[in-house]
Amino acid sequence: MPVSKKQMEKLRKEQKAKAEELARQAAAGSASAAKKLKKLEKKLK
Repeated sequence: MPVSKKQMEKLRKEQKAKAEELARQAAAGSASAAKKLKKLEKKLK
């Protein structure tokens, strides 16, 4: 599915914000958040 540059930038910003939230939860000791964060970071690369 072709996505415009503007849409891609918006999607990346949302993913980064979600990654930051998961990082906070993982730092608080949430194992599931750590797992989700690892998966999301793979996707961001």
